[in-house]
Amino acid sequence: MVAAFGDPGLLAARELFDLPVVGLAEAAMLSACMLGGRFSIITFAPPLRGWFADCVATHGLASRCASIRAPDAAPSRDVANVQDEAKIRDLLVRLAEQAVEEDGAEVIIFGGAPLTGLAALIRDRVPVPVVDQTVAAVKQAEALVALKVRPALAGGTRRPDPKQSRGLPRPLADWLAHEEAPAAAHSRGPGGENE
Repeated sequence: MVAAFGDPGLLAARELFDLPVVGLAEAAMLSACMLGGRFSIITFAPPLRGWFADCVATHGLASRCASIRAPDAAPSRDVANVQDEAKIRDLLVRLAEQAVEEDGAEVIIFGGAPLTGLAALIRDRVPVPVVDQTVAAVKQAEALVALKVRPALAGGTRRPDPKQSRGLPRPLADWLAHEEAPAAAHSRGPGGENE
């Protein structure tokens, strides 16, 4: 799981590894699409709006995104505790209400890893469904594992051809060179079979 809301490196990781790779943003947005027609992303810092807009576009979901809202200025210098202050939570709830009333959002996503868990704290204060990015990513990962799909052998997420590298940890260098043991890429199921 890529635990940053803008999903940095997500597409490259999907090419590189033969297991499901899930990003917080994509999982939250796809979950939101199952709950309503259009979603809005509410975040805590103005500079994140552009990054998140690029992420929405990369995932092909621009037509489903009603808005990306953030305060005019970052409400806290302590990013790790941004959701802990009541005044910041109140500000984020107001932005969510504006997204619903002014932008037509039918689902709200609080975007940015430091906002994980906020949905559960304020969902009763927002008049539309609220998606928690981390819960969505974990559940999407579980669903992908349960589907038991095989790795892509063609297309854009096919594992790249072998290549040598320098300066990388040995397991990653071996993986890039296709020198790993065949079962190393997969976990073993209860009966010893590859999953």
